[in-house]
Amino acid sequence: MCPTVRRSLTLPVAALAAVLTACVSSDPPVGFAMSPERWNAGVTRRGVDPAEAPNPMETTPAMRAAARELGSAGSDEGRLERLRTALLDGRDFTFEYERTSTFSASDAFENRRGNCVSFTNLLIALARSLGIQLQAALVSTRGISEREGDVIVTYNHMVAVYPHAGSSDVKVYDFYRMAEERGPRLTLLDDFSVAAIRASNDGVAHLGRGEYAEAEHDLGIAVKLGPQLGSLYANLGLAKWRNGDVAGAFAAFRRGLEVEPRCSPLLQNLAALYLDQHKPAEAQAALAALDMHRSSPYALIVRGDLALREGNVKGAIRNYRQAAGLDPKLADPWLAIARAELARGRRDAAHKAARKALKRDPSSPEARTLAAATQ
Repeated sequence: MCPTVRRSLTLPVAALAAVLTACVSSDPPVGFAMSPERWNAGVTRRGVDPAEAPNPMETTPAMRAAARELGSAGSDEGRLERLRTALLDGRDFTFEYERTSTFSASDAFENRRGNCVSFTNLLIALARSLGIQLQAALVSTRGISEREGDVIVTYNHMVAVYPHAGSSDVKVYDFYRMAEERGPRLTLLDDFSVAAIRASNDGVAHLGRGEYAEAEHDLGIAVKLGPQLGSLYANLGLAKWRNGDVAGAFAAFRRGLEVEPRCSPLLQNLAALYLDQHKPAEAQAALAALDMHRSSPYALIVRGDLALREGNVKGAIRNYRQAAGLDPKLADPWLAIARAELARGRRDAAHKAARKALKRDPSSPEARTLAAATQ
């Protein structure tokens, strides 16, 4: 059994595909600044200690002064563009991209670095300090999957959006571009959902270090803050699974599917757990519900593993090759191909696949072992 596939499937980190969480009626409208008192009250209503869930958009006097200086005067869109340019051009304000660092706005301001969540939080907080209504959103894409230790992580993308008055269009501000966006590509988030994503990212970091109790704690906070973000339950379920609580893992996955029935990370992790529990029919049903146009390549690897268990080696290799085509940088599909080819006695094919895996991940001990064993 391949442990990385069956025990550590897709964990979205930088941003998670989910629906917009409705605001509690006593909270300010989405897109506006929130006082510390109202933030703490909102967090408490969700069953979380405010000390464990700081406001990701909170500002400091230094931040408000910087926003006035960098944003200057003019229209809201003009000031937003000046803020974005200042954060990106490195002349008036140095900010470096760092994928693994998820900061609140104030931490991002102090550290001058962070990932797309950090950048988005900072831009939103600065804009709101100028009275500009800005909020976070997720960009619906397949995401990029990478191995970090024995955990497979999928990175997606968060941006800041500014609505056009009287229109369904929004202007998007992020690290890479500014463009008009419409329709389902964007999923708006309230501030509590953004805090939930940060808690989930912290939990995933604990998972990668093998700190499963700490991971479950942080991920429990995440689902309380963002109960309608289905992907958070995919992470919580995996933490429970790693802690030996299989029943709790199933419960977390099923709860997530209640709020987001087509959530790819949930279905992928559920299928992997079913495979681990020797329930191939249930695994097949979970995989059948996946939208393969939005799923991680690891969904195809799990589907290939299922075919391999059923004795369909050609079908397994076909799925593994499709996974390799989705992300040419991944070593895992080629490792799976090498194992499958070796199992059916095709040593030359197994060696070629192992060499391709080794080229993509020179540090992989399994790739080195397979390449040496099939020479």
